[in-house]
Amino acid sequence: MATFSVLLLKALGSVKRWTWLVSGSPSFVVAAAARVLAVALMAVTYVTISKSNYGWFGGGAVMCGVLGFVAIARFDRLRRLHVVSIPVVGTDGKQLLDRKRSPVVENVVIASESDMRDDAKAALANARNKKGGLSIRQFMSGYGAQKVNDPEALWDPGLLANISSNLTTTLMCVVLFAVMAVFWSAFTIEAVNR
Repeated sequence: MATFSVLLLKALGSVKRWTWLVSGSPSFVVAAAARVLAVALMAVTYVTISKSNYGWFGGGAVMCGVLGFVAIARFDRLRRLHVVSIPVVGTDGKQLLDRKRSPVVENVVIASESDMRDDAKAALANARNKKGGLSIRQFMSGYGAQKVNDPEALWDPGLLANISSNLTTTLMCVVLFAVMAVFWSAFTIEAVNR
């Protein structure tokens, strides 16, 4: 069961490719949670599937497929709203490049403008009066006492942690639903052919 679940997860591609989209989400958390639940559901499937009830597992496969698409859409929406790529620059002010000559960026989780701290909201309004049309990303790049591009200077850390947790949980659901859709489909087909 464990080997099969690992192969299914590898078919989706490296989870590291996805977790970079969420600031502060270690890839092992996403993969481990999905694998543990997938292996438990696979064990239940091995014990309970038969020729008389395979239709329920086929329905479960369809439901997991639909829920997988919903989870992907939700993750993409949350990512577009709350994840900002910040270019990493060197001491000379030029953007750093990785080994493949691609620009290096750091993803940070942000919240909405309405959830900003009062002092940051007032500073943003003041900056917009002076410069007009200033986005939150542009404002964040110059605001903060300790460092620039610090979301915690604008929003409460608890709020940012909740948003990051929602992104991570949704990513876990994407992996789990994809694995279970493939697994239950395969077992339903095997039960029909028996």
